[in-house]
Order: sequence, then C-alpha cells, then structure tokens
Amino acid sequence: MRILLRCDGAPRIGVGHVVRSLALAQVALERGHSVDLLGRAEGALLESLTGATPGLTMLGAAREGVGLGELATGYDVVHVDHYDLGVELLADLATVAGADRAMLSNIVDGRFGARPADVLVDPTVGAERDDPPAAARWHLRGSRFTPVRSELTRGPTHRPAAATTPADERVPTVLVVMGGTDPSRCAPLVVEALEHLHLELEVTVVSVPGTAEALATLAAGWARGRLRVTPPVPDLPALMAAADVVVTAAGTSTWELCAMRRPMALVVAADNQRAGHDRVVAAGGAVGLGGVADLTDVGATAARLRPLLADADLRDRVAAAAHRLVDGRGAWRVVSAWEAARAASEPRPGPAVTVRRATLDDARALWEWRNDPVTRAVSRHHDVVPYADHVAWLRASLERPDRHVLVGGHDGVDVGTVRWDLEEGAEWEVSIVLAPGARGRGLAPGLLRAGEQWLSGGTAVDAYLAVVHTDNTASRRLFVSGGYVPDLPPDAHGFERWVRTVR
Repeated sequence: MRILLRCDGAPRIGVGHVVRSLALAQVALERGHSVDLLGRAEGALLESLTGATPGLTMLGAAREGVGLGELATGYDVVHVDHYDLGVELLADLATVAGADRAMLSNIVDGRFGARPADVLVDPTVGAERDDPPAAARWHLRGSRFTPVRSELTRGPTHRPAAATTPADERVPTVLVVMGGTDPSRCAPLVVEALEHLHLELEVTVVSVPGTAEALATLAAGWARGRLRVTPPVPDLPALMAAADVVVTAAGTSTWELCAMRRPMALVVAADNQRAGHDRVVAAGGAVGLGGVADLTDVGATAARLRPLLADADLRDRVAAAAHRLVDGRGAWRVVSAWEAARAASEPRPGPAVTVRRATLDDARALWEWRNDPVTRAVSRHHDVVPYADHVAWLRASLERPDRHVLVGGHDGVDVGTVRWDLEEGAEWEVSIVLAPGARGRGLAPGLLRAGEQWLSGGTAVDAYLAVVHTDNTASRRLFVSGGYVPDLPPDAHGFERWVRTVR
C-alpha cells in the first residue's frame, strides 16, 4: 500500500501527533508499505525521530489552499492526525478520486479531531465505552489501539518495573519530562515539589527553552542527591527505562510509559489531556497530579508523589496496571486494520436471522453441527466430541453467567449457533457455527449481527472478540465485513484474534 500521513508538530504546538504517526510509519515500513509524511516536523526531537525512521519520505509542510483530496491522489490510505483540517475530508477525497479514492483513517482524542472516516481511531483509555465521536465503518477505540514507537517496547529499554537492587539500598531515580514543549512551565513546579520532600533523590529533568533558566537555578541550589538538567535527547526511552518514577504531561509520553511498564505521575498540561489523565489514574496506572494550578501547591504535589517514591511495591502495581492499558501493539493493530479494510468488499445485508437462548432440547442439533467435518477443520479442537460429553458440556454451559449459547433461525428453521464466552473485563469472544444445510446462503453476517445485538441488549460489552485461523478465508471475510479488525497476531497454531469495539 501507499500510505500518506498528515500531521504537524513543532515545539510551540506539541509533538504528539507526529510521534504517534511515526509509530505507525515504523510498522507500515517494516511490512513493506511505502509511507510519506505531509506536514511540519520541526524541532530537534522530531528532526531526530524522523531522521531515525529509514524509508520514510518527508514531503514538508502542506501547501495552503490545496485540498487533501488532491494531495492524496495515488495513495491507498490517508491517515490524518490533526485537529484543524475540517470535517469534510472524506467527501474531499471522494470528490477528487471518486470510487478509487484513498481510504481515510482518522485519529481522534475523544471529540478533538473528530470527523467522518473509513477507519476511526480513538486511543483514549475507555473510549470503547463511549459513544463514537464520528461515523466510520471500522471503529478502533480504546487504549489497545494506541500507537507506540517500536524502540520503546523492544530491546533494553523494555524491562520489568522492579529494580534489581533493593529499594532501601539505593537512591530513587526520577525523570521529569513534559514532552516536546512546556508552555505552562510545569517542570520547574514538579522539581520544587520534589525538593520539598527533603529526600535523597537522583533527578533528571528535560528542559525546553522556556524552562531552562528556572531549572538551572533550581539545580544550583539542590541540596540532597543530584539534579541534572538536560535538553531534549534522542535517547529519551533509555532515560525513561532507567527511572524508578517518571513525572510527565498526560500526552503521548503517557502511552509510551504504559507500554514500557514504567511507574509514573501525570500532569494535565493541556485541555485535551484531561480525559486520558483521569482514566489512567482511575485504572491505577499512574498517580494523578492534576493540572497546572494544582502544581502550584508544592506541598500537596509533594504529598501525592511521596508514596510512589517510597514504596517499590506500589511502583510495581502502578506499572503493571499501566501496561494492562497499553501493551505496545497499538501501531501493529492500526496498520493491520488498514490492510484488512483495504481488502474488504462492501458488506451485503443478507437474510435476516433471529436468535434465542439454547436449551437442552437443542443438544443433538448443536452436537451434529459441532462434529461436522467442515466445522472441525477450522476449529481449535478437531476431535469428534462424544454425544454424552456434549450434553454434559451444554448442561453446564446453560448455567454459567460467563457463557451464552444461542440458536439462530431463518424462516422458522434453525440455521446455526452463536456462543459468547466472557474474557477479561467486559470483552466477549464469539464462536459461530452454521448448520451444514445453511451454508452458501449468506446467513453468517445476519447470524453474527443478531448474536451481537442479543448480547449487547442485556449485558455490559466493551468489545467483541473472535479467534480465526489464518487459512479460514470465509471467517476472516465475515469478521472484517462486520467491523472487526486484527487484535493479536497468529499463535503457533495459526489462530489470530480479531476485535470489534464500537457500541
């Protein structure tokens, strides 16, 4: 595929949009796609990161007065990470290229940057529980889709949170970094709070032009341990990995630290960071320091930081909770979704199917469908199931609150079954089987939709999951047409997991 990334970043406007676009570029380039980046990528940090992305073509700043549709001619995917480009980008693409237009992928932060798209990505923690901010055919919502640069989750920078030396035998290390820009001068306030603790600390703080002088003054008067002030450096991931605690703005670096399993404290440095800050803190993945006004109360900020610095077990728990939110596969998931979506055909409605709860009276039909050779060939378990074992399984399944067995019907005839199994949280894995006599009639999409509607009608659902073998082209086609996208790569047996997160 030819992929165009549209984003802007600079010290005065922030670097997060470009940083997460570069995470997508890394994965796409590794998978053999060509990637161009259109927009500003200014400042030492972004220039270093773009220069360290081999194969990426930098097109420079977008020309004023030229629509995205014209610029996107010849591309297969246009991915937009920008708040200020208007809401008509999808129509703009269609106006210029018609049916052969590029597929539009649009990343949002809650309502910030929301616009209709083919693929909508909202990596906000908990976004899968919210109403979609804009229309899309494929919704990639929640922190599992957070793009994180590969160097943060591979190699020596990705290590467990527990220190190799007991915490009471060494001085805690702290990194303070407020991203590529710190317009509210948060870093000096955090350093003042650390000084207020009167603890022996090894502190490294990353300065920007607006904070360098104040931080140098604080460093000159630092009384306990050491305070080192450094400008933005390319090896920031190494500094993150080496720190016992990282204090940072609740922007892009939050998700990087989650993926790296680093204990952190978060500051709301901009309005669009509030939702992410609150949800990560609520999930136990960080200590919340609030906004800029909260930081001015040095004593209160110090009190919030003290437990994290003093308790290594607490740091381990916070780091583990953070990693459960962002596992580092977000960029892989987004690029995999582009690949699947580009290959998908337009969905056809198909015949309507209804579903009902299964009963023991359905045992023989379900047993025959399960043991059909075609069904067993694409299942995780290929063996024939004895009837007595099947009846015992069904009887137990009908009594379980974490499993729902449904039977689908069309024109008064049973045509298949849908089973839902509760996984972690409120995510449910589907198993769908068509009766042998119902195959080839286009009933599977209706059976899947009816099963989803039944489940969501009376059960909390954050996501629908499906496990499919890579050779099962019919099931892969079914799920991508139903809005599912790849979630985990194939295991040793060739089974991959797909996910659908839209409510």
